[in-house]
Amino acid sequence: MKEKSKMIGKQLLEIIRFILFIPAGFLAGTIVKIPFLLLARIKESILNLDIKSFGTDLWQALISMRIFGETQIWQTLIFYIVCFYTSIYVKPKFLRSKYFILAWSILLGLNAIICISDITNPDYSTRIKIIIDSFAPIGVLIYLIKDEKNDFLKLSKRNKL
Repeated sequence: MKEKSKMIGKQLLEIIRFILFIPAGFLAGTIVKIPFLLLARIKESILNLDIKSFGTDLWQALISMRIFGETQIWQTLIFYIVCFYTSIYVKPKFLRSKYFILAWSILLGLNAIICISDITNPDYSTRIKIIIDSFAPIGVLIYLIKDEKNDFLKLSKRNKL
C-alpha cells in the first residue's frame, strides 16, 4: 500500500509539472526581469529622460534608441533564457523534448502575431520594442535547439526522443 501511494504521488507530481512547466517559466522570467526594469527606470531618471515625452527631434530619437532599445533587447533575452531554463527544469519526464519545443513554438508564434498586429498603431510601445518582443524569444529558442555543445533540450541521439 505504501508503494502504491508513492507511485500515485509521483504521478500526481508529474501531472502538476505538466500543467505548470510553462507558467513556472514565465514566473521565473518575470522575477528575474523586475530588477532590470528597476535599473532601466533609474537610468531614465538619472538622465532626466522620459520615454513618453520624446518628440520628433532626431537627436532625442537616437538617444532613446541607444538607451532604451539596447536595454530592451537584454531584458527580453534574459527573460526568455530564464523562462526556458526554468521550464525545462520543471518539465515532466514523460514529455518529450520535441513536444516541449512544439508547445513553446506555438506560444511564441502567437506572441509574435499579437505583437506584430499592433505595429501599425503602437499604443503601448515603440515599433522597435514591438519587434524585439516579437522575435527575440524565437531567436533564443532556436539558439537553444541548435546548441549541440550543451544539449540543453537533450536532443542528442543518445537520449532517443
